[in-house]
Amino acid sequence: MQRHERIDSERLTLVLAADGTRPPTLMYFGKRLPDAQDLTELETTQAIGWRESTPDVQPPQTILPTNGWGWMGEAAVRVHAAEAPAPIRWSSCEMQRHDNEIEIALRADVPGVLVNLNWALDAKTGILSARATIENTGKKPLHLSQLVSLYLPVSPQMSEILAFEGDWSRELQPSRFAAPPGLWRRVNRTGRTGFAGSTFLTLEPDAGDFSGAVTAIHLAWSGNHELTVETLPDGRRAMIASALLDDGEVILAPGETLAAPSAYVCRSLDGFNGVSDAFHPFVRDNILPATAHGARRVHFNSWESVGFEFNEAELLDLADCCAAIGVERFVLDDGWFKGRRNDTTSLGDWSVDAGLFPNGLHPLIKRVHDRGMDFGLWVEPEMVSPDSDLYREHPDWCIHAPGDHRPTMRNQLWLDIARDDVRVHLFNQLDTLLRTYDIAYLKWDCNRFQFPAMAAGRPGSSATVKATYDLLDRLKDAHPNTEIESCASGGARIDLEILKRTSRVWPSDTTDAIERLRIQRWNGLVLPPEILGAHVGPYPNPITGRKLGMDFRARVAMFGHMGVEVDPRTLSDQERSSLTHHIALYKQHRNLIHSGRMIFWALPDGGDARAVISNDRTEALVLAGQTAVAENGLSAPLTIPGLNSAATYRVRLVEPWPAVVARRTEHLTGLKDGLTFSGAALTSVGLRLPLSDPETAWLIHVQRVG
Repeated sequence: MQRHERIDSERLTLVLAADGTRPPTLMYFGKRLPDAQDLTELETTQAIGWRESTPDVQPPQTILPTNGWGWMGEAAVRVHAAEAPAPIRWSSCEMQRHDNEIEIALRADVPGVLVNLNWALDAKTGILSARATIENTGKKPLHLSQLVSLYLPVSPQMSEILAFEGDWSRELQPSRFAAPPGLWRRVNRTGRTGFAGSTFLTLEPDAGDFSGAVTAIHLAWSGNHELTVETLPDGRRAMIASALLDDGEVILAPGETLAAPSAYVCRSLDGFNGVSDAFHPFVRDNILPATAHGARRVHFNSWESVGFEFNEAELLDLADCCAAIGVERFVLDDGWFKGRRNDTTSLGDWSVDAGLFPNGLHPLIKRVHDRGMDFGLWVEPEMVSPDSDLYREHPDWCIHAPGDHRPTMRNQLWLDIARDDVRVHLFNQLDTLLRTYDIAYLKWDCNRFQFPAMAAGRPGSSATVKATYDLLDRLKDAHPNTEIESCASGGARIDLEILKRTSRVWPSDTTDAIERLRIQRWNGLVLPPEILGAHVGPYPNPITGRKLGMDFRARVAMFGHMGVEVDPRTLSDQERSSLTHHIALYKQHRNLIHSGRMIFWALPDGGDARAVISNDRTEALVLAGQTAVAENGLSAPLTIPGLNSAATYRVRLVEPWPAVVARRTEHLTGLKDGLTFSGAALTSVGLRLPLSDPETAWLIHVQRVG
């Protein structure tokens, strides 16, 4: 007899069905059903009958399928005893609902396992959280090669995939394509989340910024993983997210348990912005630590300004100049520790270089504090340079294959922090640093791929990730007010599990504003803007060579956690004035930017728009950026979605206006002080702004007046 369990959010309903002997099926996940809906009758309409040339008993598409009994698709769990491999035979399935969670306990006499699944639907946002654990209930060790975090059947109408690829300084390159027959799979083996992130989507063909059905899955895991879309020959489709386990990596002893990473799902009926509308408040309320809330201070990071070429006197002068333009946090990047003059040496020796700082960091920190700023520092604790005191003393502490050579990347090796002695040493170094100096913020970097993926002499990439979490947890417990940023050659370690321990992420090493429009937009699919580091870079940009104006660079940086990488001492008076002005604008509007509804949309002239709208829809700040030459000579009106159509708003074009279009603005002079429009007019008619040249941006402030 089938049993049904239903959970609801404000807009969605999810229903699972189980017969007590095998894993449940996903009967429904979509628009909220009436409370009185008869679930037995609903299931009748979803049944799949027998068809020719298939097993006599049609295997259902469950939420934890296994092979060996007629299911020909992907297996969600693969585990076996070494001496007697056999297919999993489920003996019982117990399913219970507690409030808005469904708990499932699946037992298999062969090979002797208990799998627990927990699916919880957030009542406010509709985000589905999925967790899975497996326990060896037998008497012999079991080899585990697969335990997916989530196997989610989706409708065949979700016939397109939006996935991401990436590389250093080119994170989150979106690719949209038709779901192929069979398998689409993206595999990450870098030991970090990866430059492509851990989010993927299926969608209906007509889905766009504001409309259409979209299912987005985010795997909260900072290591190797697989993201899969499977389409069976009969048209059934599923999205699968799991950590990637190497052969021999997980051997469960009797009584031992392993937990898979959490996966988070958004089922949006309102396109891509519907995904952000759900994820942003969910992340704010359920994921981020306390240090990620409150006013997000304007950063200065020293790397693109001075690199390794600095001394104490220069940093003191630089701190004065940063304070003068409105910076609130001064972050000293690489090069501050013993012997570090370039990137070939000294990682692992985390003590202040006495040659650069004869009195330690105290004079610099005092100057920073005297100028009204707090102080931050760059570290890369998981790495070690072969040319370092730590490596010379403990050459066995790095990840390596026993008896084999030790390949480097960026002249460095990865420490085996799954070892307790290594992790204790790292904690003691960082704890001493934070107790000696008043450091409000650590930029925590991780600058190489993990190869070979070993821990304690055996396959162990997952163990390394968990050890990093453990080290961060211990450090946060000891120093709860210290903010930590997750950086990994830019955006290679950004996911919701690392964000439970960090207050900020660095989406990319490129500060090129055109590249950042895209990178910040797609990070913003899941992440709210207050945790996305967004800095004003130098001119020309050191990675792309682009020469973008200060107004454009600063306005893009405002729509995140704003910071500065350019050396303010090198700026012209006009550039310095513009940067100071935009930092002040950011401070004026950051409470709105970091609490409101962030939406993104493409402009018909080839531009890019984003807006933050207050939750009560009384205020909005809009950025309309033009990155390429418009196709037409007459600009299309800029409509502003999401406002209250019954309200009245005063609209002002924030100065300075793009200089290159000044000759086209005679009819807009009233917008300097503000003009009044109905919400309906702004949403449906819009503003016809002058056709903007490439690499320019308008900033529009909207305030309700009636």
